[in-house]
Amino acid sequence: MAGQAEKRVLVLGDSHLGPEQDLRRFKALGNYIKSVEPDIIVEIGDFLTLDSLSGWDKDKRKKMEGRRYEKEIVAGNRALDFIQGVPKNTKRRIKVKGNHENRLDRYLDHDPTFAGQVSIEKDLKLKERGFEVVEYKDHIDVSGISFTHVPINGLGRAIGEPNVTKKALALYNNSVVFGHCHVLSHTAEHRTNAPHLNQALCVGGFFEHVDEYAVGSKTDYWRGIVLLTVYHANRFDLATTSMSNLLKKHL
Repeated sequence: MAGQAEKRVLVLGDSHLGPEQDLRRFKALGNYIKSVEPDIIVEIGDFLTLDSLSGWDKDKRKKMEGRRYEKEIVAGNRALDFIQGVPKNTKRRIKVKGNHENRLDRYLDHDPTFAGQVSIEKDLKLKERGFEVVEYKDHIDVSGISFTHVPINGLGRAIGEPNVTKKALALYNNSVVFGHCHVLSHTAEHRTNAPHLNQALCVGGFFEHVDEYAVGSKTDYWRGIVLLTVYHANRFDLATTSMSNLLKKHL
């Protein structure tokens, strides 16, 4: 696609937002967006953790005490309000649903009492905010690059570490960008007789806290945001801004 105009795509990794969290990172993100004016913004999934609907904790009454879906939605809307002002150059906003947001769909499959009354799309006002919504396990293509929460293997399961971006390249015939694993990882591969180089990028996470299950364990989490410059179909350069640098420069 010779002569294609460059596109700048801001990718926001898993935020794992909960009602008790400080939202300063979203205030800094809003200021960053206004200064950079990306063409496209992609929220890559697991924006909300939805601990109130956790299947892992549903029988742990003490742990579930005080968790409310409504509180999580209030926090989500407050965070989105910080980045609501659409810069003049931003033409698209894309919301990819992750496995944590899929907790609501699984809950409604089990108990359809509130089916049609609650949804991530409606409760976060995604249509009014200008977001295109991509379902969990699906992907959306932008300039030949697939954006998804996490690539899914032939068994219907999410891929994971180690070598997660190498595994992603084995599942796609084009470049792919995803989240889920909270690591910053990039792999590029030119297959024999293929017309172009394919890239796979895992964009890390956009959260400051450490989940209870990860306390005391070794993690390779990277926290921040990634700005892609798509300069040709299926090809991009990438620039990272760490969480600490984002807070330092844009709060």
